[in-house]
Amino acid sequence: MRAPARSRPARRSRRDRPPVGLAVAALTAAASTVGLATTSADPLPSVDLIVNGAFDSFPWIWTCDSNVLPSHIPHDHYVTGFPTAESNARCSQRVRVRPNSTYTLNATVRGPYAFVGVTGEAGENASAWSGRSSWNSLSLQVTTGPDTTRLTVHFHGWYEQPAYDMGRISFIGPGYQPSPCGEPDSPSPTATGGSATPSPSPTCQRTYIP
Repeated sequence: MRAPARSRPARRSRRDRPPVGLAVAALTAAASTVGLATTSADPLPSVDLIVNGAFDSFPWIWTCDSNVLPSHIPHDHYVTGFPTAESNARCSQRVRVRPNSTYTLNATVRGPYAFVGVTGEAGENASAWSGRSSWNSLSLQVTTGPDTTRLTVHFHGWYEQPAYDMGRISFIGPGYQPSPCGEPDSPSPTATGGSATPSPSPTCQRTYIP
């Protein structure tokens, strides 16, 4: 009795197979896509966006009322605000930020009614205050909206109240290191089209106060 004949598997037509070059190109494109995705997800570094936050250098940068004066004590840098009935002795500085990002403001203050705060283009508003007569620290956080690119950091006293002192203030979060002139360096694309890098400003130099 003869064994049943085995059926041979059908040969695959060359038309069913992708060309070798096309397969290699597809794999290369996939690898390139993964690399691009990894590069674009790299976060910006966390930096201090305030210029002259220790009040020890020129250019001064801060925009202040006329009743805010720097300390004249050598090697002891801070500013003193003298509020009046018409002025709360305010100083402010505008910083460039990233949308949908969280920033932390830290300040060292002294005196009654010493306020620090942040306001923004999309209604961002955060503030803190202290009434202690000795040096102490204030801290707050603010998160930017989806279209916010600028925030204003400010500090002040309160109308007709005693003088206050501001010793140091910082505003830390993702961004580019600001130039000595106060406006953050503009990102410029690299020659290879990769991630942006800051462009230094050659026209402004900081002079430190002794």
